[in-house]
Amino acid sequence: MKNSKFQKYFTLFVICLGAGLLYKVPYLREAFYTPLKEALNATHEQVGALSSIYGTVALFSYIPGGILADKISTRALMVFSFISTGLLTLWFAMMPPYPVVKLIYGLMGVTTILTFWSAFVKTIRLLGGESEQGKMFGLSEGIRSVGGTIGSFIVLGIIANAATQLAGLQVTLLFYGSVYIVVGILCIFFIPADKKEKDEKKSIFSVKEIKEAIKLPGLWLVSLLIFAWYCIYSAQSYTTPYLTEIYGLPLSVVGSLSIMRSYGMGIFAGPLAGVIGDKIGSPTRVLIWGSIAAIILTVGFIVFPVKQSLVMIPMILMIVLSFIVYSARGTYFATMADAGIPIALTGIASGLISIIGYSPDMFLYTMAGKWLDNNSGVAGYRYIFIFMIVCAIVALIASLAILRLSKKNKNTKEIAE
Repeated sequence: MKNSKFQKYFTLFVICLGAGLLYKVPYLREAFYTPLKEALNATHEQVGALSSIYGTVALFSYIPGGILADKISTRALMVFSFISTGLLTLWFAMMPPYPVVKLIYGLMGVTTILTFWSAFVKTIRLLGGESEQGKMFGLSEGIRSVGGTIGSFIVLGIIANAATQLAGLQVTLLFYGSVYIVVGILCIFFIPADKKEKDEKKSIFSVKEIKEAIKLPGLWLVSLLIFAWYCIYSAQSYTTPYLTEIYGLPLSVVGSLSIMRSYGMGIFAGPLAGVIGDKIGSPTRVLIWGSIAAIILTVGFIVFPVKQSLVMIPMILMIVLSFIVYSARGTYFATMADAGIPIALTGIASGLISIIGYSPDMFLYTMAGKWLDNNSGVAGYRYIFIFMIVCAIVALIASLAILRLSKKNKNTKEIAE
C-alpha cells in the first residue's frame, strides 16, 4: 500500500505518540511514586509487587509476541493493544481493591508487550522503505520520548492541582485511558495493511538456531551486561521517593525532576552515546566509562550528609546518573557486534537476551520495597544504593569481558585471513 508522505509521517506520529504514552500507567510509579502509593493506601512492598507482576508477564511475552506479529495483522494487534489498555486503565481509575489492581497490572503485561511491542516495531518497518529504516526508527524514538515527556508534565499538573492524591490519580488514569482509546481508533484508519511478501513465509522458529545462539559466550556476556544496567535503571527510580521522604523536597519539584530523569533524558542521551561510540569505534568502551561514572555517582548518594540545606547535591546526582543510565540503555544492545553475535542470529539472540536482561522486573521492585518497609528512613535507601553499586561493578566487568572477546575475535579473524 502506497501512502502519501503526509499520511506516512502522520501515522508515524500517531502510533509513536501513543507508544510513548502506553507504558506510563504500568510504570506510573517511576515519576509519581508517592501519589500512587498514597492513593492505593499501599505499602512500599505492595507498590513494588505491582511492577513485579507486570514485569513477569511482560518478560515471557517478548518471544511469543514476535511470533504473533508475524502471524496476525499488525494493525489488528495495535488497535487491540491501545483500546484494551485504555479500557484496563479506565477500570483502574475506578480504584478497585488491591487484588483487582494486581490483575489489571498482569493484563497490561499482555496488552502492552505480547500484542503490542513486536507489532509496533514491525509497523515502523512497514511504514518506511529499506532505505528509510534508520530514519524511521530514529524518528520513532524521538517522538516517543517527546510524547512521554509532554504527557508526564500534563499529569504532573493534574496531580499538583487535585484536591487529594486519590483524585489526582483518578483524573490521571482517565486522561491516559481516553488517549489510548483514541489512538487505537486512529490506528484503524491510518496504519497501512500488512504487506504479505512471499519471502516472509519462511520458518519463524528454529531450534537449531537457538542452540547455536546459546553456545555463543558473547550472548551470555551481553545478557549479563543488560541485566546489570537494567537493575541500575530500575533501582534509580527510587531516587524520586528518596528526595521526597528523606529531603522533604516538594512533590511538584520532585515530579519535574523525575519526568526529566525518566523521559527527557531519552531524547538526548542515547543518540549522543551512540555517536560517541561510533567515533571511538566501540559502544562497549562507552559502557565501560559509563559503569565507572555510575559507581562514583551512586557512592555520592551514600557519602554526602543528609541535610535539607544540601538537597541540591542529590538533585544533581539524580540528573547526571539518569543521563548515564539512558546513555547505556541507548547503546547496550549495540554491544552484540563486539560480542561476536552473528547478524543472522540477531533476532533469536535479542529475544534470549531480553528474557535475561529484563528479568529484574520480576523481583527488583518487591525486593526494594521490602528493604524500605523493613528499614526506616535513609537506611532502606542505602540498601538500594549499595545494590546499584554492585550492579555497576558487574556491568563494568561484563563490558571489559566483551571488549576482550572483541579483540580476541578480531585477532582470530586476522590470522584466518
